[in-house]
Amino acid sequence: MEATLQDTKKPAFLQRLSARYRARARLRRRIPWVGYSLASVNLILLAFLVFDTPLGLSAKELPKRLVTIAGDVTDIGRLTIIFSVTATVLLAGILIGRRLSGVRRRYRMAILVQMAVYFSLSVASASLVAHGLKLAIGRARPLLYDSEGIFGLHPFAGDFFYESFPSGHSTHVGAVFAALALLFPRFRILFLSLGLWLGATRIILGVHYPSDVVAGLALGAWFAFATAVLFSRFGIIFTLSPGGWPLPRFLGLPFGIRRH
Repeated sequence: MEATLQDTKKPAFLQRLSARYRARARLRRRIPWVGYSLASVNLILLAFLVFDTPLGLSAKELPKRLVTIAGDVTDIGRLTIIFSVTATVLLAGILIGRRLSGVRRRYRMAILVQMAVYFSLSVASASLVAHGLKLAIGRARPLLYDSEGIFGLHPFAGDFFYESFPSGHSTHVGAVFAALALLFPRFRILFLSLGLWLGATRIILGVHYPSDVVAGLALGAWFAFATAVLFSRFGIIFTLSPGGWPLPRFLGLPFGIRRH
């Protein structure tokens, strides 16, 4: 009764969100952050101990053609590119949606806006944490391997050459492609593979060690998953599966959506 009285004082939008949240209470599960963190730390340590030193020694000897290709595609992981593409897709969807009937248009627009918000929150939150860690840890990049080795740490140096761990590009890529894999699970292998290859471009260019990239991909993927779990608890874009995990409420492209 007390909760109901409190809800009546909230705006209609917040009342709907509260009702959605309560309706899904019995399906909610805790986010498995402990297991995920342990698995990620082990992968990072493995990359650090086994692959970072060979990369530091051989980064300058990679084929120039391979380095050129990596340089051509690596900027996909830039925040400006990601947000520009998101805004372009959203704008194109709105323009196309104007040709649909009123109810259908509002329905499609709501889905597009929710997707854009989900992507933006996933990438922005992951990026904020990643760049804070980069500054605080201050790991020297492979470009300075000859003088610093893989253990060169200069916390809060505020210098590009001492912001190697974790990889910011890889964090963004991990968030984007994990989000796509969650939204369109039929293509998850493709999206996750693309994420791995784009993360690898940072290694090929010699600006990050393998452990930097693994950490970035894991961090980005985690924020995409955690954001999907949060959204699913309110029935936004995602719904909770019988096991309590996020599933897309809609399958297909934004203008070929069918109910899950």
